[in-house]
Amino acid sequence: MASPLILPFVTEEAYARWAGAPQAVLCKAERVEGDAPQAFPQPEPNFYDLAPLDYEFPSVTLTTLRNVVVRGRSNILTTPEAILRHQLFNPVADLMPEDFYGRLAFAGDRNSGAWMPTDPFDVDYLPEAAAFTDGVAFNYAHWITEVLPRMAAFVREDAYASLPLIIDADLHENILRSIVLLAGPERVLHRLGPDQLVRVGVLHNVSPTGYVPFKLRPQSLDSICHGLFGPQALRQAVGQLRRTIGSKPADRSRPKLFVRRNSTLRRMVNEAEVEEALAAWGFVVVEPERLSFDEQVATYSGAGMIVGATGAAMANLVFCPPDCPAVVMMPRFRHTAYWYWRRMAAAAGAGPVLHVSGDQIDPTEDPYAPLAVHADFAVELGDVLEAVEATEALRR
Repeated sequence: MASPLILPFVTEEAYARWAGAPQAVLCKAERVEGDAPQAFPQPEPNFYDLAPLDYEFPSVTLTTLRNVVVRGRSNILTTPEAILRHQLFNPVADLMPEDFYGRLAFAGDRNSGAWMPTDPFDVDYLPEAAAFTDGVAFNYAHWITEVLPRMAAFVREDAYASLPLIIDADLHENILRSIVLLAGPERVLHRLGPDQLVRVGVLHNVSPTGYVPFKLRPQSLDSICHGLFGPQALRQAVGQLRRTIGSKPADRSRPKLFVRRNSTLRRMVNEAEVEEALAAWGFVVVEPERLSFDEQVATYSGAGMIVGATGAAMANLVFCPPDCPAVVMMPRFRHTAYWYWRRMAAAAGAGPVLHVSGDQIDPTEDPYAPLAVHADFAVELGDVLEAVEATEALRR
């Protein structure tokens, strides 16, 4: 068997400068700002950064590349000269799916790498296309905030209306529905399985519109990325979806929703207790996985308040109107993107997000172990009710 081909591992931006690849700005750089967080119970000093939200998201660009290999379940592109990553990924601090699952191996400095010989492939060819495959595309939260907004920015360009979109083959029907709503039913979709490749003569690639690390390498706690989101692309996607399905926020009588989480990982073990207490306060239970995509957009667009445990279904808060606050219950675990939902909501123009934290039931010894963040947890009911009362005050 031939040795794997070792290539420089560089940002697409750096490669485009070197190769003279055309780049166009789809969304200008934007500042994301928000109030200081509210957390219950009040975290001890220095547990998390309690400063107001303030960061700049870089411009979103469209780069035209030639002779590029696109892999299923990966947004890492390969040209004859280099392996290309996006600029928000930090090779020192972050662990990408391709690395975690052993598909892509790096040299010690992580400035070069090679696709492993055990990475199966079935090569196809397209003369021209745009790529939207991603190692986390199957996850609803990542799809809604990281992949779909890239597609929204691209399909607005009339010059590329006839080009196929390369997507992953194993996407949930709700994700596929979001593509149809955004790109139109006539758009050609070229689907890649995780064991397939396609070589594209002319590839159009949109830079990140959102990012949160897949896994973390050991690092200082204050350097952990809690999520970065580009407001313009995210709001374009949300707005287009609302318009397409005819979803409009209702009046002040909008229901307060308790989002039930049905999962085998990171379960909130006293969810039933919280649900019962909130039902007495007039909350209506919603199970997003039982709703169609159109129903989810409409339900959250018409909500008055959202309360639920952390999980992919909470990504629907991007569809909430600005006067719909949310309470997200999470494990009290420092080695994670704790302010993820708050940052997402701020970029989407949704209502404020308050946090309730509770202890993990059986925490791992190594906080960077793959399942460390997924341990079950419990919250104090009193903390939840206090957060809901604080949230009610924001609605008045």
